[in-house]
Amino acid sequence: MKIIFYLLPCVMNIIMGLFFFITMRRLAISGADSFAISGTMAVWAFIYAIVSALLGAVQNKKNATKFILAGEGILILSMAGFLIFPSMDMQYVWLFGSGIGTAMFFAPFQVIVKMLDSNETAQETLPKTAAVYTFSWSFGFASGPFIAAMIWGLLSPETGWRTCYKINILLVLAVTCVVWFLHCFIRRKNTAGESAGQEQKTAPPESEPEQKKKEKLPDLAVLGWIVAGTGFITIAMLRTQIPYRCGLLEMSTAQQGIILAAVSYVQAFLALSLWKSRRWMYHPFPIALAALCGITALLLFAFTESYPVYVCAGLLYGCYSGAFCFFFAYHSLANPEKSHRYVAVNEVIVGSTSVFAPLAAGLLADAAKNSAVPFYIGAALIVMAMIYQVSATWRWRRL
Repeated sequence: MKIIFYLLPCVMNIIMGLFFFITMRRLAISGADSFAISGTMAVWAFIYAIVSALLGAVQNKKNATKFILAGEGILILSMAGFLIFPSMDMQYVWLFGSGIGTAMFFAPFQVIVKMLDSNETAQETLPKTAAVYTFSWSFGFASGPFIAAMIWGLLSPETGWRTCYKINILLVLAVTCVVWFLHCFIRRKNTAGESAGQEQKTAPPESEPEQKKKEKLPDLAVLGWIVAGTGFITIAMLRTQIPYRCGLLEMSTAQQGIILAAVSYVQAFLALSLWKSRRWMYHPFPIALAALCGITALLLFAFTESYPVYVCAGLLYGCYSGAFCFFFAYHSLANPEKSHRYVAVNEVIVGSTSVFAPLAAGLLADAAKNSAVPFYIGAALIVMAMIYQVSATWRWRRL
């Protein structure tokens, strides 16, 4: 059950990666400007942020799977809409519905993400949970553009996007079935937990050294929001500006899909490699080194026009995004009393940055008549966040 549980974010992000890439690519092919292309993610993200914020006030371990099931129903309708009503104007309508459906998956999912672990608050468990969760959704988000690149870019250039949406509908149905079984499993677990409540109350307390160790660890959730918020701004810019800039450079659909896939695949495997992390999440320099990779990647996107260099830049950026996504997930789960609120804030940050960042990137690129401008600004933002992060964690460098 645990393995299947961790596969769900992967499948959901395959779905998201497909409909994001297809929508933006179809608009680019139709001759839309940078602002119109960037608006696709903004429409999705706007409703995603609002729904995530609302769920933060009402979701808990008992009702989380019910919200997910309702969201999957909305997502099926949206995917069918993409397929049945494919006009360019209608894309924004279905992205709105997709924002509701995906928010109703990810915000509740993180509430129950620790329930399958034997010790939800153990220092050894949290890095594993953060690493596997980050790996799962990152691998899925990478696979979406890659699948589109293969099916639409290579096998069926004319109608491949329709095939991709049919795959999405099947994937949503599969997720719905798994979540239903998960709902039944959690309901049984909650019932068993209530009957064993007295036994849990009399469980032996943690050892004094372990308690002192936990007391020493600071709550860095706010810093995680700042660091990762900057990262999500740049990655939202990247995901909308790469199709636009690569279109100007006459790179093929397959090449664009591979560049975006490279970012998320490296992000996924780097996050998974952090499985055994202990204390670096509280130190100043590891995230700063990752930030240097992100800065270098954005400058390569800005100053070069070569496909091989763009792939290398995608790999470098994946190192940065993998580190900040793990940092983000870990610190939101580290405080068991507040984690249900922290994860809702996480999704609001993902949604809100995905609203204004693509729109700002599109406006700047169009106003400056230079598609590289968003990459310059993204690099500058990472520099500022890196300086703040180092100064904020300097006191914990010997932890």
